[in-house]
Amino acid sequence: MNNIINWLLKDDTPEVKYRTMTELLGMSKDDLEVKKAYENLLSSKSLNLVMDKFKYNKKWEDINAFLALAEFGLTHVDIPIDEYMERIIKNMNLSMKCAKILFLRNLVSLGYYEHPWVQEQILLAFSTIRQDGTVRCLDKTKKTNDSKLLDMGCYRQTTTYLLLAAELKKAGIILPQFELLIKFYINHYVAFHSDDPGKVIIEDMAGTFYPIDHVHIGLQMIMYGLSVLGAANHPNCEKTWELLDSKKDIESKYILSESFAEPYFNVGMVGQPNKWVTLYVLLSEKYRTNSECLK
Repeated sequence: MNNIINWLLKDDTPEVKYRTMTELLGMSKDDLEVKKAYENLLSSKSLNLVMDKFKYNKKWEDINAFLALAEFGLTHVDIPIDEYMERIIKNMNLSMKCAKILFLRNLVSLGYYEHPWVQEQILLAFSTIRQDGTVRCLDKTKKTNDSKLLDMGCYRQTTTYLLLAAELKKAGIILPQFELLIKFYINHYVAFHSDDPGKVIIEDMAGTFYPIDHVHIGLQMIMYGLSVLGAANHPNCEKTWELLDSKKDIESKYILSESFAEPYFNVGMVGQPNKWVTLYVLLSEKYRTNSECLK
């Protein structure tokens, strides 16, 4: 395990190092080593490339930039992004409807939960969770989708709710609908059809895709969400833990199975051991051990 931690703490990926220190190892931000890692991240090429996205004043560049900053473990106190946050919520429209929940997750991570628009939209969003724990496909014209769930339930969109719920719980906020979400994943052995436990709901979500967006979400992220919510020790999760465990190499480093042709920040090569995927698995194991179930 020490070899894995040391790998994550290498200076060549300051964003992974900082997130490892602050979330995985639970080190104080006042620690001298953390302060040094923080300063290195703020002056890094990785962060500069992300911040440059805001210069384009394009909604999807903004969306991706906020996602990357949330992944880096930063907040709006660390970086001057308030004007960009106001810009994007002002321009929020129907073309961004599927991305909205994950955007809310990123805003919570970035410290914007107290913002009136964020609180209003979170309550509105969770009011759409159905009794089976899913949300319906937002495209009302579609008659089928790749989830093949009842009444057009969308596994991809439901998983963005899972990640938002996890971020809210980390911030000390728990909503009643979290239990419905947990029940859905438990009833489906996390990623499998309840009436056919040998068949995954969506094939590309059974890999370790990274970085994520509202359509592409790797299995490590799903287990992270369930672990934060305290549900990952349920027996119905074992099959998915085994599936995720099969993604690591002989050094216990997890392999990146797939990514975007041009990721919105550099995450490493597909088919190679990946720091981000490995970090999320280790974080999942940490929360799995320490969290109490909501139920």
